[in-house]
Amino acid sequence: MKKIIGLILTVCMILMLAACGGGKAKDVDLEALAGELAGSAAFTMDMNQYAMDAGLAAPTYGFDGVDVESSKFYFNNGTAEEIFLAKAASEDAAKNLEQLCSARAQNQIASLQSYIPEAVPRLENAVIVRQGQYVIFVVANDNAAAKTVVDKYVK
Repeated sequence: MKKIIGLILTVCMILMLAACGGGKAKDVDLEALAGELAGSAAFTMDMNQYAMDAGLAAPTYGFDGVDVESSKFYFNNGTAEEIFLAKAASEDAAKNLEQLCSARAQNQIASLQSYIPEAVPRLENAVIVRQGQYVIFVVANDNAAAKTVVDKYVK
């Protein structure tokens, strides 16, 4: 009987430790990330001059404004380069936002392939990262360089 109780207690402790192992997702400083990305050499131009009102992100990406707590949005229409950083209201909202970013890239490819063909590879290799409630979407001339900047904030 003691062996059974000991086994049960051991299993319970293992399950409790496993549940605690995930921990809380790291907070992302959207303001700092936006500033570093926008001024980086990953883009053909300084994206700081293309900062948009955060309210324009909702109709652009197709999300409900209440799903996002805060966001930063930059968009260069001539190159199709863009930065969208958001803290969603919940992890479920972040998952939905991640899907909307993927859909945005696909829609932009279909829309721009005939008149800005150089944008297609940028969009095909867009950086899309979701970490907890945070969603990061970047379309840059050098997506690998943009991803390096993003990784400093999410890892």
